[in-house]
Amino acid sequence: MNASILLCTLQITDSMFPIGSFTQSYGLETYIQEGIINSAASLKDFLTTYLRHALGHKDCLVASLTYKYSLDNNFDLIIELDQLVNALKTSRETREASLKVGKMMLKSVTQLFNYPLIKEYAGAVKNNVAFGHHAVVFGLITQSIGLPLFQASTVFLYNAVTGMIQAGMKLIPLGQREGQDILLSLHPVIIETAQKVLTLEKSDLGTLTPALEIRCMIHERLYTRLFMS
Repeated sequence: MNASILLCTLQITDSMFPIGSFTQSYGLETYIQEGIINSAASLKDFLTTYLRHALGHKDCLVASLTYKYSLDNNFDLIIELDQLVNALKTSRETREASLKVGKMMLKSVTQLFNYPLIKEYAGAVKNNVAFGHHAVVFGLITQSIGLPLFQASTVFLYNAVTGMIQAGMKLIPLGQREGQDILLSLHPVIIETAQKVLTLEKSDLGTLTPALEIRCMIHERLYTRLFMS
């Protein structure tokens, strides 16, 4: 990987990049309010399952498939995948979070970079042909800048987990050192999941995670909330 690809990757995945993901907990806030997650150990256990079964078979796989389709400039398959993602996100808040983060990322990368497929996709979103889900946008931009697929999947998972850990640190609450301990302990799971994603196909999308989806739905009716999902 050359320095230019590395710097572009660091830029689009940095917390300073304006996509608003820090406002989302993706159902974690409900788990914490219910007392199911109440410690560093329980947060780590939750994130281990979240990585393997939610991200590994849903959003990270979508990003990986988008990456593969964009290598062949197969725009029709990218649009079809985007529509499938929209259908798979049964919770309104989770679906809206994916769209909000995705569209903000798409707007930023379109202004910063001049990649034809990304501009074509942005046009499709503007014309309501595509939705603009975050995982699809991530797959498009990482392929366009030349980041290898395994590294792209690893970065996607890492970013998702750090966002959840930051939310957990505020809600449980936990100290910064505890957050870093959790993140380090999850490195092997991130690598394992990223490797597995490389072997999966479109037919592997959408493992059943009913407990998580129910908490995402409950979240919009919580009496007090710090996060948008």
